[in-house]
Amino acid sequence: MTDDDFMQAVKRNNQRLFLIALSFTKSSYDSEDILQNVFLKLWKYPKSFSNSEHLDKWLTVVCVNESKNYIKSPFKYHQNIDDYGFVSCADSNNAAQTDLFNAVMGLSKKERTVIHLFYYENLSIKEIAKLLKIKESAVKTRLSRARVKLKEQLGDEWIDE
Repeated sequence: MTDDDFMQAVKRNNQRLFLIALSFTKSSYDSEDILQNVFLKLWKYPKSFSNSEHLDKWLTVVCVNESKNYIKSPFKYHQNIDDYGFVSCADSNNAAQTDLFNAVMGLSKKERTVIHLFYYENLSIKEIAKLLKIKESAVKTRLSRARVKLKEQLGDEWIDE
């Protein structure tokens, strides 16, 4: 991988991968650490990718795995998630999008992760199940429960797709 290819991959995936890590950690500092590890793995990866879509999928899997490992790490001091305030969506000037983002971040980690992967990353239920190493029925259940919670929290303004 050339330096230009690497920089293009970072620019193309930086925000998207940051949001995936943020959905696991709810901490921008921890998410930045995870992102650094993901891009370091890309830099050290010895093989080339067939196309940019293949590279983007690979980065998504690495980011999810790095996020899981970071949370499970015994060296990481875990604080109660209620101690953190909600993060506002930095790229959004739309109040509805900010409300939706904060509502998603208020879900449990399991629900938040499947919602993010399904709606924001456009992964199929089958792909999410494989990525998270759970059954497809578990993904469907988590999506359903998360949708109900989001609908309760956001009211009639939230459209269930």
